[in-house]
Amino acid sequence: MSSAKNLRTTEASDDIRLPIGSNVRGAATLIRAANGVGIGPALANLSTGVSERDRKNAKKAAKLVKQAHKALEERGSRRAEILLDEAIALLDNPPSVLWCHRLVAASKASNYEYVVENYQRIRDMVTSEDEIVVVERSWIDCLISAGFYEEALRELDSLAVRNALAWSAMKTTLGVIHGRLGNLGKAIAIQKEILAREPSDVLARWNLSIHQLEAGELPEAFDNYEARWDWKDFPSEHRTFEIPRWKGESLEGKKVLVWREQGVGDEIRFAGMLPDLIAAGACITFESARKLAPLFQKSFPEVTVRPEQPAEARKRDDYKGFDFEVPVGSLARYFRPTVADMRSKCRPWLKRDPEIEAQVRSDIGAAPHQPVIGLAWRSSNQNVERNQHYVKGEYLSPLKMLGAAKFICLQYDECSEEVGVMRELGLPLYDFPAIDQMNDLVSAAILPAPAIS
Repeated sequence: MSSAKNLRTTEASDDIRLPIGSNVRGAATLIRAANGVGIGPALANLSTGVSERDRKNAKKAAKLVKQAHKALEERGSRRAEILLDEAIALLDNPPSVLWCHRLVAASKASNYEYVVENYQRIRDMVTSEDEIVVVERSWIDCLISAGFYEEALRELDSLAVRNALAWSAMKTTLGVIHGRLGNLGKAIAIQKEILAREPSDVLARWNLSIHQLEAGELPEAFDNYEARWDWKDFPSEHRTFEIPRWKGESLEGKKVLVWREQGVGDEIRFAGMLPDLIAAGACITFESARKLAPLFQKSFPEVTVRPEQPAEARKRDDYKGFDFEVPVGSLARYFRPTVADMRSKCRPWLKRDPEIEAQVRSDIGAAPHQPVIGLAWRSSNQNVERNQHYVKGEYLSPLKMLGAAKFICLQYDECSEEVGVMRELGLPLYDFPAIDQMNDLVSAAILPAPAIS
């Protein structure tokens, strides 16, 4: 296998089991827990002493469940829901474990309507400890994702009374809830208590890093942040190389491969530390998202920027000659390990073009000293969990009271209806439909400049 190929460490298996007492929260955990309750034997029992038709249906259902497991492991949660619905439809009396799988798929797909409508029914039919943990975790994760933190806390307190073993298996979730409620000290203490008992608990360490980042507990937060590469649910490719990982060694004259991770916004934020790497004397190649490559090359001419290729298109020769490799999200651990470092080294790095800025101001009729304000109000990634952190466009309409200011739309996806509502409410918002702000990021990056000039 090529040194730069993607490493996928989890595959669906009928024999995967989850120790009931483990303090793990996340979609992968739900999958393993659901696997652990043994759907294979349950479906096999359905085919015993029944008609040939029923035996065939049970066999088809088992095949569909296996495909659903694979879809879940590959983050195809919507497809998993469809496959499991097909499996359930084949059976006159689906076993409770199959309903557990269905609840897991809905939870992972952020299909909280399904969880709300079916939680109690499925909870009433399950009896084993494993199944109870799966169902309770799905329900409490649903409450957390929807922003009902106090309710989730009450459910966990109730679970501690009803089923201490299930509660113990979800203690890291308790820390997450306290973190969401702003009780960072308590959240940190809970995750540390779990890690004192089980140092290898990846989810507790990951959650601890997030709490510590929010609390400004650096550099320990960055050390724990490395747990992301041991977490199977982490939404980035787990890449492996035949190149040593950089861990703070001298970089003078060294060739370093820096590679992207997470989403576009994360990549942009982390890329702000490339100047630190340049100052250390490194010769840098940065593999970025394809649509960000032109923007990064323009902003960092000292860096060789190349688009990240799909795993199957990567060639071994592309990764020869490097002394080190490092994911871009790990740079802060070494270059900005304290809050003071963050504050002192943070600098704008997007290159400005005065001529184009002047043209934009002219296009919107902005006078030389007239304020220009850029507005973006949400991500394109919308679901129940994320939407609670966004603002609706119409809520920005009172900004019209700022008087002489000009407003430009920096919302990068389809938002014509929202813009129309904002204009109806009296906010004079200019947009630039000729610019594809989702994909043409070089042009899109020009638009905020008049707003900060």
